[in-house]
Amino acid sequence: MNKTFPALLLGLMFPFSASAAWDYEISGSATGLYGYSDLEPRFQNYEHHSQGTGDFRLNTAVIYTYNDDYSASLNADFMGGIDHELKNYSQGDWGEEVYGIFDAPAGRLMIGQTANVATQFHQGAPMVGPLGLNESRVVDFITNPNWVRTKKTASFATLNSTAINTDGTAAKVSYITPEFYNTLLGFSYVPDAYSRTGLINKFADYAKDEGYIAALYHNLDLDFVDISASLSYAEYHDNDKELGAGMQLRRGGWTLGGSFRKTYIDGDDKRKPSPISERTPELFDNYREGYAWDIGLGYEIGPYQVSLGYFDAKASHTKNRSQITMLSNQYQFNKWIDAYLIGAYTKFRGATDAVSENRTGYAVVSGLRLNF
Repeated sequence: MNKTFPALLLGLMFPFSASAAWDYEISGSATGLYGYSDLEPRFQNYEHHSQGTGDFRLNTAVIYTYNDDYSASLNADFMGGIDHELKNYSQGDWGEEVYGIFDAPAGRLMIGQTANVATQFHQGAPMVGPLGLNESRVVDFITNPNWVRTKKTASFATLNSTAINTDGTAAKVSYITPEFYNTLLGFSYVPDAYSRTGLINKFADYAKDEGYIAALYHNLDLDFVDISASLSYAEYHDNDKELGAGMQLRRGGWTLGGSFRKTYIDGDDKRKPSPISERTPELFDNYREGYAWDIGLGYEIGPYQVSLGYFDAKASHTKNRSQITMLSNQYQFNKWIDAYLIGAYTKFRGATDAVSENRTGYAVVSGLRLNF
């Protein structure tokens, strides 16, 4: 992409004005969690019963506002983790996301390290708290052999999200149309789909290929219930094609939601498997043919939120399957402090019955988040 394009666009959209306003924003959070797990007897020697983790996030932005219709921002977000099972920040244990956002009557343009429009529009099972069902951090407390992301390699035998997250926060260009009839359309172009925040193995022969994502979001207010829905489609060149759909229904403090995602290899996508090695282990890209779905119910009253959700991801041609059931409670003491109590049951199944490829058990996790 022409490197002068963002600068030219900014100059066209935001001509100099003495009345223009500059501003900045800084926010962040620090989260500490402690969990205790109880696994089926045959897995006891492969897991720690107790585990603590930490997360830190800092969000910064410089904002230029020309008037009510035109604005631009340069954003830099930083994050880090302690004792995470998956090293899936952009730099492993820590990461950065730098991107620009340009808003005008013609729509929104985003350039940089952002999630694609399908992930941004995604509607599905409501889930409170820091673990989540999609890209779930429950694996910090009960390991999922189907999901591996270390400093040396990546292997996803099943999908880990119902949102299309194959490219993670790889650098991209995204455009979102203005809202019309409560509907948004979005498009993302990814020149290089590999990112440690996604599913692609750095050493796959298609890692540097491009991706195209399109998504639709629609909201419908029927007075007695508010409905939001999303549809998405993605093509990752020489990798796979993906479809996604989701919906949420909201009434009062209640939210009911669910979503579905399917991946498949077709056409020019490469069917020949990569050679097995330490960096490209067997089934490392098994996620390319499979499906995932979730469903959940959430409720919010005052400072208290609770959600109950189920996530299920299955490979199409192997026995690999990842199932998570989670009850999550969150209480906001004030604008600075949130408290969590979470219970989860997981069943992670591998291609064989070997202990190293399977995990089943319960985890109870509690913790605090400090917001600033």
